[in-house]
Amino acid sequence: MRRHLCAVVIALLVGSLFPPLGAEAAASAPYQLNVRAGATLYQFVGKTLTPKSTLRGAKTFQAITTSGSYYRVTDGKTTWYVRKQDGTLQASHLSRATFSSDAYARLTHEYMRTLTRWASPYTYDVLSPTNAVTRADAALRGNWYIPSPPYTLRVPNVDTYRFDTSIPKVDSNSFVFQIHYFTTLNQLTQAYTVNGRDEYLRYGKRIVQSWTKQYPVEDYKRHTWPYHDHGTAIRTFHLLNFWNVYRTSRVNDDPAFSQLFAKTLYEHATLLATPSFYKSKNNHGIFQDMALTAISETHRSFDRSAGWRTLATNRLTAQLNHSLSADGVHLEHSPFYQIYMYDTLSRFNDWAAANRFGLSSRMLDVKDMPNALTYMLKPNGTLPMFGDTPSLVHHPEAIQHVDRSPHLLYAMNGGTRGTAPTTRVGRLSDQYAFFRQHWGGRAGAFDDAVHVMMTAGYHSNVHKHADDLSIDVSGYGRDFIVESGRYGYTSRPERQAVLPAAAHNTVHVSGKSFNLTSSNLGRSRITSVGASSTQWTAAWTSQLIGSGMAHTRRLAYDRDGTMLVYDRVTSPVTASFVQRFHLGVGLNRTESGSRYAYFKDAAGRSLHVLQLEVDATPKLAIGSSYVSYRDYDWQRRNQVATTKRGKGVTYLTLLHLGERPTKIRSYTLETTARHYIVRYTLSDGTTRTLSMLR
Repeated sequence: MRRHLCAVVIALLVGSLFPPLGAEAAASAPYQLNVRAGATLYQFVGKTLTPKSTLRGAKTFQAITTSGSYYRVTDGKTTWYVRKQDGTLQASHLSRATFSSDAYARLTHEYMRTLTRWASPYTYDVLSPTNAVTRADAALRGNWYIPSPPYTLRVPNVDTYRFDTSIPKVDSNSFVFQIHYFTTLNQLTQAYTVNGRDEYLRYGKRIVQSWTKQYPVEDYKRHTWPYHDHGTAIRTFHLLNFWNVYRTSRVNDDPAFSQLFAKTLYEHATLLATPSFYKSKNNHGIFQDMALTAISETHRSFDRSAGWRTLATNRLTAQLNHSLSADGVHLEHSPFYQIYMYDTLSRFNDWAAANRFGLSSRMLDVKDMPNALTYMLKPNGTLPMFGDTPSLVHHPEAIQHVDRSPHLLYAMNGGTRGTAPTTRVGRLSDQYAFFRQHWGGRAGAFDDAVHVMMTAGYHSNVHKHADDLSIDVSGYGRDFIVESGRYGYTSRPERQAVLPAAAHNTVHVSGKSFNLTSSNLGRSRITSVGASSTQWTAAWTSQLIGSGMAHTRRLAYDRDGTMLVYDRVTSPVTASFVQRFHLGVGLNRTESGSRYAYFKDAAGRSLHVLQLEVDATPKLAIGSSYVSYRDYDWQRRNQVATTKRGKGVTYLTLLHLGERPTKIRSYTLETTARHYIVRYTLSDGTTRTLSMLR
């Protein structure tokens, strides 16, 4: 009985999304023909089509179907035939019933063939002409290229290929995701624009026919990857772009396929608009809003397009209010998504402008995203690996309108183009803070500058690692303290290893990670950044460390390679806490003791970590961990882990980076009512002072 009741509820839900065809069929006629004045109206006399009347003025008829080079129309009483060149087909209130009825197939074919709203397409994943043709040619031979491991999919016969059981079992979620969002159709479409080979379009048609037959939208809840929220949005872009070239091609001669295609787009829009399918407070939802906008703007004659358009705009505004700060920072915890979402949103702005319609007012703030990106970039052109960020070198040609951002152009070209920024210390919303020793020129080689970046902020679980209050430190052409990377979207154990607090350069309760629950949203942030003539400072705080616990971290930097890190954890209970610094690959331990560790690489660059004596006695240990600079890369490296136990603990850690082998030779620590004052001398004779608010 209970199972029967569930089945009834599901049937009602599906019925509300996709009403019975008979209910929609009762609506007014979907196609009309506006016939010009002076046109001849024809009727059959026997088997001969004969002129019967001439229109004195323009008139609109109900279109019934097409017949060769004629439209068959009616004025409500009489049926007429009109030459196609004498009339303009108009559509309104096109519904799912329209596209499900064979009676309208020929008219739908004409409507889809003559559609011009998508004059300037939005392309997800732009390919070079060579790559597009190479991959499309391979697809015709049954060898599909998929951008994620294992990269290849053998499809011997796309007409009979099973997109569920035939896809090999792999541990890369992205592989299956990309197959179902039609990355191959995108390759075929772009290849056709290069050389116009009809074979690409014929094969693309077969992909659409095979896939849609296997995955009727009524069953979307049963199919995780075919109807993935993000994948459905991307597939929508690829479908629209395919039709944009297919509609005027020699291949477009099948009314049944035009019906299927229009029905598929309508059903995709219906699903994208469904509240339970929508991904709020998530970049996936942004793509859903963009795709729904694209369908409703391209097909304004769909009966629900006006409502879809309003819905998409309102939802996109809410998404950007949540995930895009006023100063242009994308708030999904991962610098990589600053680039990814800027590229996505900037090109969508261009698409809307080219097609002459407006978007959410918040889309105006997208123009500020390159400024934030300027200061996230490390001197080697990579991004700090906070959250789901790989260590890839980013090039200016991949950035939309980079010439409009001269500071970013300078940062991405190693100081050879653009304008040198003057800012060297700053805060990016409440999520990041940065120190940049210099921007090249007389101050030193561009690539050798010390770069320090700090992260905090908990806005959602999207791309979120337990890395609050972590730091990334590079300089002199190498990473000194670096995050663990994202590894890849996979079920492999390495993916799970990069997520918890123990994989990051922060402090956590021994054996535990952070409490990333909805009740803790907003309880982590950068609180201040400051600059003086002798040091730069940053402070950030988090309450994610444990129930009733709070972690405050402050960092003071002498602007020349030495940092003082203050960690204070308050706790209602006694616990063991671990402070971790994960090092760059190739930094090898040469000396260590109970409170210090000294590392060097093959080029003589050095890192000295020294725990100062405050609060409980520290227990410093050297261990190993792993870093994934690129997806599926897994390299062993050293880490420094310092344990303290208490009902709240304090760490005061002195870090020195050396371009040449340099140590902290001595130090003194003075404690005042408000500050720690550390005076230190390096092995090269340099003496400096750093102060830290207690």
